[in-house]
Formats: sequence, C-alpha cells, structure tokens
Amino acid sequence: MIPEQVEVELPAMTEGQEILDDLALARQIQSGMVPQTLPNINGLAMAALFNPCRAVGGDLYDIIQLSPDLLAFYIFDVSGHGVSAALISAMAKVSFATHFQASNSPETVLARVNADVAKYISRNFYITAFAAVLDLHSNRLTYCNAGHVYPLLWRRPEKTFSPLKTPGLLLGVFEEGRYENRHVHLQPGDWFFLYTDGLFGLFSDNNETAGRAHFETFIGGNNFEDPQKFIDECRSLCQRHMNQTQLDDISAIAVEVQTQSRRNRLKVDLGFKMSDPVYLQFLSYYEEIDEAAGNILRDMDDQGYSDDTIRKMKLAITELLANAICHGNKEDHSKKVTIGHLIDCEAIVLSVLDEGEGFDPSLIPDPTLPENLVRDHGRGIYIVRNYVDELKFNKRGNCATALKYRADQRARE
Repeated sequence: MIPEQVEVELPAMTEGQEILDDLALARQIQSGMVPQTLPNINGLAMAALFNPCRAVGGDLYDIIQLSPDLLAFYIFDVSGHGVSAALISAMAKVSFATHFQASNSPETVLARVNADVAKYISRNFYITAFAAVLDLHSNRLTYCNAGHVYPLLWRRPEKTFSPLKTPGLLLGVFEEGRYENRHVHLQPGDWFFLYTDGLFGLFSDNNETAGRAHFETFIGGNNFEDPQKFIDECRSLCQRHMNQTQLDDISAIAVEVQTQSRRNRLKVDLGFKMSDPVYLQFLSYYEEIDEAAGNILRDMDDQGYSDDTIRKMKLAITELLANAICHGNKEDHSKKVTIGHLIDCEAIVLSVLDEGEGFDPSLIPDPTLPENLVRDHGRGIYIVRNYVDELKFNKRGNCATALKYRADQRARE
C-alpha cells in the first residue's frame, strides 16, 4: 500500500536570509579556488595569504608546477568588490590555468587572458595582474606585469629591494594588450613578494606610497625565519585591523630561494664546475629546440660573436638537441634533455645531456662513405664536428660537449 503523500509547508525564507545563504555559498566556492596547499619544491620555501574584505573578493592567486623544472606564479586583482568581482575572478583563474598549460611565457599568457576578459567581461570591469615563471634549475625568473602593483625582489644578504617592473596594460581594457617579458636571476637568500595593493593598507591607510615604504621597512626590519613566518605576521596584522574597516581585498605570496644543490649536481653531470655560471635549459619536444637555441644565440650576440659563427652554432645546437631527443631519449617525451652553456668573449662551451642509455661514439658510421650514404645514423654528429672546434662525449655516451672558439681568438693563437 502506497502511503498517502502529505504536503508540508516550509516557512518562507526572507530575502535577506537568501542573500546571506548565497554569499555563504559563494564564499565556499571561492575558498575552493584558493590553493589549499602550495607545491613542495626542493630549494624553495613559499607561503601565501588570502583575505577578502567582504564575504567574497576579487583577488586570486595560484602557483602551478608546469613541469619538474618550471614553476608558474600569478596574482590578479579585479576592480570592485563583492559577488560581481568574485565571478570575474573565477573566470580569470580558469583562463590563467588554461593558458599556462599551453605556454610558459608570462607575456603570452597575459595577452591571451586579456583577450578572454575583453571578449566576455563588461568594460566596466578590469583586472590588474602579474605573472612569472621560475626555472628551478637556473633560478631564472621570467616575469610580466599587466598594470599590477609591482612585486618586490629582496636581496636579503645585501639588504636591497628591487621592483619587478614591466610595461603592460590592464586586462580587459583593450582587445590587444601589450606585454613584455623581463628576466632576473635569483640567488640563494633572495626573497620575492607578490601581492595586491590591499596589503599596503595594513601599513598606511589610503596611502600606497607610504604603505609601500612602511612595507619595505617591515620586511627589512624583521629577520623572518621563512616565508610562513612573514605570512603569519601579515595575517596577525589583518586580525588587528578587524575592528576597523578593511577597504580592499588582500592577497600575498612570499617565496625564498634556499639552495642551488639541484642545479649544481646537473652542472657536474654536464661536465662543468659547480662554481661555473652555467645557464641551464630543459626540453622534451622538437618544437622547443628553436627557443632553447635562441637563448644561446642571443648570448653569443651579446658577446660580439660574428654572424657566421652564430649561424654555424645554430646548426650544431639544433643537431645536438634533435639527436638527444630522437636517439638519446627515443622520443620518449616524459624524459628531458638538459642543455647547459657557458659563453665568454673567447669561447663557447655547450653540453647536452639526455636521459637515455647512452652509446659508443666510436661505433657511429662515417656518413661520407658510399656504403653509409643512406643510413640514418652519423650525419648529425658529422655536421656538428665540422661546425665546432671540439666535440667530446662522456663515458656513458649520453652527454655531448661542444667547444667553439671565437674566430679572431683562434687566429691569435
């Protein structure tokens, strides 16, 4: 027998209660978008703060490990406050996450996020943002700004501050924004801070210039053990301001560079000394060869090498990297190729290390012999030997080191 259905009349919910419930749900959703844990990276200490001025806010940040060697940071601030800003920040975070999966260039990511915001969001809103990618082996930080309050680099051993500035338009104002990558090499003991401008309100009410000055004094005057201690103190300041009106959302990330042990181990594997100022790069795909080679060729140009030498090195670099991906790693893209270079005014030293089993270079056939003309192996190494002054391999055969002297230096010798 089916029981008789009885309609139960629930008490009507007031409009005010509905709004409160909606805000509580929105806060719960936004809290889920804030990273609950940060990547655990050997050699880095990191901590972060998220403190909206209302139930929900327009600030968000994230730290994404793009690969074992690349770590992406971004932070942004949506104009306005409340639910509308929170909705836009949610869309922006999805956009950032999507484009960082496709590119590790901050300027490219900001340009693509700008296009998304300009397309889908009313011009009544805009976003300021800062994005950066840290190469975990070279400690090279590539960064780009989109109208955001500039982050600070604190050289703790020297007790100096440097702003991380680049030109860049606000996101969502123009369909085609202009953004520019810049670079800085970090050293053990360096800290860098990303934040939204609401942080300055903890140090000076409604005065960004004074707030920044007091913020720098706060950092320099406290011997914080690690970034978590710094963030804990900022959180305490937020608590002290609870009885006052917090006018803006507050978000912050603090990062400390602790060690270069991973980098030093790789330098030794590549045949360099730990003390050598080697620039390291990592790749797994053929499509990444041009960018890696371009970094080396630009350093050669900066040192005044001739166009002919640069051209020959481009061919040699391309062959070495292609061989490492194809023959060394067997096109297994889960494995990486490490390339390290050291360039001065006299010579270029370039080493390429793959994760393959290695080989015996003496067994490579001579591609100039008639019987080897149609064979696949040997041509790349033959080209490299003809374009560099020295080419040698480690005992295992998975690391090739090429040496190229400056042409006028060889003439003097």
